[in-house]
Amino acid sequence: SETGGGTHTTREEMQKAKDSAQDLSKLSIEDNFGHRFFIAPHRHTKTLYLVRHGEGYHNLAGEPALGGSRENYRSEKYADAHLTPRGWAQCRALKKHLDSAVTHDGREHVMDRIELVVVSPLMRALETAVGSLGGSDMAVDPTPSRRDCALMMSRSAIEGVRPAHAAIKTRNEGINAQPGRTDLKFLACELCREHIGQNPCDRRRTTAEYKDAFPAIDFSQVVDDEDKLWGTMNESNDEMCERAHRFMEWIMRRPETHIAVVTHSAFMAAMLREFGATDQLGCHERVKQETHRWPDNCEMRPVVVVDPSGGGGLDPMFFPGGKTGLGDFDDSTNV
Repeated sequence: SETGGGTHTTREEMQKAKDSAQDLSKLSIEDNFGHRFFIAPHRHTKTLYLVRHGEGYHNLAGEPALGGSRENYRSEKYADAHLTPRGWAQCRALKKHLDSAVTHDGREHVMDRIELVVVSPLMRALETAVGSLGGSDMAVDPTPSRRDCALMMSRSAIEGVRPAHAAIKTRNEGINAQPGRTDLKFLACELCREHIGQNPCDRRRTTAEYKDAFPAIDFSQVVDDEDKLWGTMNESNDEMCERAHRFMEWIMRRPETHIAVVTHSAFMAAMLREFGATDQLGCHERVKQETHRWPDNCEMRPVVVVDPSGGGGLDPMFFPGGKTGLGDFDDSTNV
């Protein structure tokens, strides 16, 4: 089961990070002689926006920092826990951040870059994905013939289990709806689920139940209706890292370049341990700390993945030049 351990990033910390980046940009050429830089063809890279889910009722009951006891992670009461009201508030805060986040020149919204949302098929991750990366709330549930326009159907409150929430509609890619653009795709993937063990909070429901609650999320990658993995093992760190390898191979074979991954703290930490090769690359201590720090609830951490195996896809920006690039153009007729 996942644990907390992170602290909420304050405005002061965010400003400190910006100041640090500005300080590095002021270094002279001589100062940079000791730095190590690495270049790889763009098509062998992907940008992942790693998101840990918001606060769930299992976190509230199981985290000592929140007044809970770790023994509660073993309670059936918190099986496949929902987000708490605070967890939903964290989603709204992330959504507001993404809706206002722009590139340095102010010309492009961050959300315009995200092509796909991959999400763990556990309730708290699904709710976080639609709450932070989905569309706006709907006044009423869609009619049966229009269910595919809802990422999540509305639900009533159950005391100590889940708060009430309105239905959430799909999101047209980008910050604003644009004619001709399709809805941002949400795809469930079991490879990025939480640690597989004995804690009921990490046991998923049937895909049939999820499909009814989240109509516009694609569950085609989740093969079994029932959870056939939970309770069959107590995944070791090596086993979780091996699963992270399979997940990364699956991600790198996909055509999208910018992908949001809504997952869990233990799996996210395993990915960062396995692929965050800060020692091998001789990274500065600040980079090591930033890479391997335990993720907080609803934290989004953008990272760039480089695949040195040569398995990258096509890059739309690549142009071969020379005779190949000239193609059908003829200098005598195309000037």
